[in-house]
Amino acid sequence: MFLEAHMNIGVRGSKLAIDYAKRVEAQCFKSFQTNLVKIKTDGDIFENKSIQDIGGKGVFVSAIEQQLVDKKIDVAVHSFKDLPAVMDDSLEISAVLKRNDPRDCYIGTLFPHAKVGTGSPRRVAQLKENFNVEFDVMPIRGNIDTRIKKLEEGQYDAIILAVAGLEALGLEHKIKKIFPFSKMLPCVGQGVIAVQTRKGSSHSDVAKLNNHWNTYYSVMAERAMLQEIDGDCHTAVGAISSLVGDCINLKAINYNTGKHYESTSKLLEYKLLGEEVGKNIK
Repeated sequence: MFLEAHMNIGVRGSKLAIDYAKRVEAQCFKSFQTNLVKIKTDGDIFENKSIQDIGGKGVFVSAIEQQLVDKKIDVAVHSFKDLPAVMDDSLEISAVLKRNDPRDCYIGTLFPHAKVGTGSPRRVAQLKENFNVEFDVMPIRGNIDTRIKKLEEGQYDAIILAVAGLEALGLEHKIKKIFPFSKMLPCVGQGVIAVQTRKGSSHSDVAKLNNHWNTYYSVMAERAMLQEIDGDCHTAVGAISSLVGDCINLKAINYNTGKHYESTSKLLEYKLLGEEVGKNIK
C-alpha cells in the first residue's frame, strides 16, 4: 500500500494533548511530514458542565474519532484513559507508547474537611473509602493549568491529578504527595498515550512497528476488564496491571459494587485475564 510522506494527526488542543502528539510524532512517525490538527471535543466545548451532563462516554475522543472515520485525519492521539470501552468498528488502537507513571497525586494541602477538587467518581470513592478523615469533595473541570489556577485562587485546598500529566508539562515540582496504589488505584490506561488509526491502513502498519508491546498487553488487559463491565474512564473503577516475567497481573476494584479481584495469566492471554477480572467485579 502506498504511504504518503505527509500525514495529519488529530489531537485535542490542550498543552498536554499537544505534548503527547509530539511524542507520537517523534517515536512513531519521525520519517513523515506531520501536521497536527487541533480538534475541539465536547469535553473541551462544554468545560463548565460535568462529564455526566455532557454525555459521559467518549466526550474527549468522539469528535476526533469521527474525523478519523471520515478520513479527514490519518492518525488520532489520545490519553488512553479517555477512550471508552467500545470504539467504531473501523478503528483500532494500533500502538501505545511506554507507560508513564500511572499514579495519582495531590497538589495543595489535605486536612480534615479540606475542599478537595476532583471530577472523577473513582477518586471520590477512594477518598471516602481509603482515608481516615473526611474531605469536602468538590467537582472541578478544566485543563491542568486551569485547575492549578483555581487551587491557587483559593477555590480549593487541594486538587487530585495524574502524575503523568504533571510530569509531561514540567510541573512535577508542584506535587505535594503521590498516592500509593493502596490508597488510590488509577483508572484504566492512566499514564499511557494511545495511537488510533483506521484498521488496515498503512498508517496503522507503521504505528504497530513502534508499539511498546509490554505496555500494550498491560493496558489492553485493563481495557478488556472495562469492556466486560461496560465502563469508561468516569466509572468508579480502579485498576492496575503489572508484568512479572512472562505473566501479567491485574488488580481491580469496582466501587459501584464493592467488589475487588486480582488474577494473573500468561502475557498473551491478557484479554482473557481482563474478562475474568471484569466478570468478578460486576
